[in-house]
Amino acid sequence: MGKSINIISHSPEETVKIGTKIAPFIGIGKIVYLNGDLGTGKTTLVQGITSYYNCLQIAKSPTFIIISSYKGDIQVHHCDLFRINNSEEIFDLSIEEYLETGNLIIEWPEKASIYLPPPTLEINFQHTSSDTNRNIILYSENEELIDAI
Repeated sequence: MGKSINIISHSPEETVKIGTKIAPFIGIGKIVYLNGDLGTGKTTLVQGITSYYNCLQIAKSPTFIIISSYKGDIQVHHCDLFRINNSEEIFDLSIEEYLETGNLIIEWPEKASIYLPPPTLEINFQHTSSDTNRNIILYSENEELIDAI
């Protein structure tokens, strides 16, 4: 069945805070899908997650290297599938190994969704009529997770 919650972020700083708030629910072995157009705040939210886990580096868009790993209390693995050409390329990434040491946050999951495991949390980002506001919709099959956020 699942459950969703809609949050309006009024600034990049608020989006970072949202990432910090959801981070405790997406620990080792958890997968998060991030959906949304370019510039909607996906990487900004990941910066909040890496901050929560005391990662030493600031998260950047991993577009050119596909997966960036940030070491902290756990490893935050930030994956961007935008540049893959066919969904079978996902097998070269050995996703299961990343889940042993941390979580896996995947941007553009639709590029390989038929081969990806289901997410713990799915987050959709949308532009609004304001230049700074973002509509952020969180969805999970685990209703308690959404209730806790």
